[in-house]
Amino acid sequence: MHLSYLISVTEWPDVERALAHYYPDACDLTEDYRDTFFHLQRLEPIATTMCLSVRTTFRPGIDEEPFLEVVGRNGTLNRDLEDFKYIGKAEDSSYALSEAEFALEFERWAEWLGMEIDAETLAKYSPPDIVAHCLWEMTSCGFDETAIEAQRAEIQSSVDELDAMTEEERKEKLIPLDQVVRKFDA
Repeated sequence: MHLSYLISVTEWPDVERALAHYYPDACDLTEDYRDTFFHLQRLEPIATTMCLSVRTTFRPGIDEEPFLEVVGRNGTLNRDLEDFKYIGKAEDSSYALSEAEFALEFERWAEWLGMEIDAETLAKYSPPDIVAHCLWEMTSCGFDETAIEAQRAEIQSSVDELDAMTEEERKEKLIPLDQVVRKFDA
């Protein structure tokens, strides 16, 4: 089942209640969420291999309490990611062999609509809950797709700039993570 289908069969008042339940801070932005919900109903979905999953996340030492988030999965294993070599995990570790999860907040909304929702999410949450979680995640960078795309392009430009640096430029302009951590721990 794709997100576009869930949005087409879900009533706004039910989504509004779910947003208020899970995200009380969203109440001030109800009109923005409503406008986005109805905008999504008019968009044509773009097919994608990414699958949506709503899951509970808790990172000890970082998070005060568990929270729900929407992530994407497309069958890629963590060990197949370009930056896996920097993680420090063995190629045959459970992490390496686990399916990679992707942040989706910068994805185009039409692509969100074309994403399949995983079976575990469908079994655990009602359609209005899933739509509310997706609305929350997809608008976390704003309610204007053009502005979100501009943010994504700016981030990509920074990544491209880093990728284009020589080793000498990296040593000259970048601070190694261990030095940053030491500075803040002091």
